[in-house]
Amino acid sequence: MLSTKALIVVMFSSSFLLGSSALLQGCQGIEKIINNNKSQQLLENKLMVSTSNLANYDWKLSAAKDKNEQPLAVLDRLNDQVSVNFNLYKGQQRIGFTVGCNRMGSNFSLSKNVLKLGNIFSTEIYCQDLDLAEKKLNQLMATESKVSIEPKVNQIKMSQQFVTGETLIWDGRPTAEVRYNQQGDIIFWEVSHELQTCPATNLKNCLKVRPVYYDTKGLKQSVGDWNIFVDKIDGYKHDSRVNTILRLKRFIIDPVDVKGKQFVYVLDSIAESLVAE
Repeated sequence: MLSTKALIVVMFSSSFLLGSSALLQGCQGIEKIINNNKSQQLLENKLMVSTSNLANYDWKLSAAKDKNEQPLAVLDRLNDQVSVNFNLYKGQQRIGFTVGCNRMGSNFSLSKNVLKLGNIFSTEIYCQDLDLAEKKLNQLMATESKVSIEPKVNQIKMSQQFVTGETLIWDGRPTAEVRYNQQGDIIFWEVSHELQTCPATNLKNCLKVRPVYYDTKGLKQSVGDWNIFVDKIDGYKHDSRVNTILRLKRFIIDPVDVKGKQFVYVLDSIAESLVAE
C-alpha cells in the first residue's frame, strides 16, 4: 500500500490599488473590526468546553506543572508521549489516556467545565521506567479538574487545572474522523512482535499482521492469514516484546497521485497484549 500524500491548494486573490486615502483608511477600519471580532470569537470559544469539541481532537501533553508552577518532571520529560482523548460511545462519555505503555480509561462527566472521572481501568503491561509516570497520570486523572480550551492560529490548547494544584497543558490535533470527514470502519488486527523484511519498498521493516474477528458479544471467533503490512498505522508504536491485538479505524481516501481509492489505518485502542515467548 502506498503512503498517503496530501495536496494543499492555496488560492491567492488579486489585490487592487486604491487611489483614495479615505478608502484606504476605511479598509483599515474594517480590518480592525474584523480582527476585533476574531479576538472576541476566540475569547468566547475559550469558554465553550463540551464533550463534542473535546472529542474532535487527539491531545498530546505539552507541559506539566506542579502546585508551585514548576515542571512536574515525571510527566513533563515525556512531553507528547503522554496523550488523552475523549469520545462518545453508545451514549456514554469515555476518556482514554496513556504515557506510552498501558492504556487507561474511564467514563467521565463534564459540567460547567469541571471534569470528573469514574472508576479507572487499565491494561496490565509492565512498563519499567514509565511506571512512575503512569501512576502519576492515573492519580491526577482520578482527581477533579477544571478544563479550558484556548484556540490559537493553526493550534488549539487545552488546560487541566486539578483541585490538588497541578496543571496539565495539552496540544490538540484534529481526530481522524475530522481530518477525513467520515466515520471509519472498525477492524481488529493481530500484530506479531516479529518485524518482517519489507518487499520492494523504501521501508526497512514491516509489520506482520492478520485480521481477528469477533462476534456481536465481543467474543473472538476466528483469525485470518498472516500478511506483511507495508504501510503505517497512525498512532501505533511497535514493541518487539509483545504480540498485540489492535482495534483500528479504517478510512477510505482518494489521493490525487494514486489510481484508485486507498485505505488509511488509525489506532483506536489496544484490545489485547501478550508478552512474546
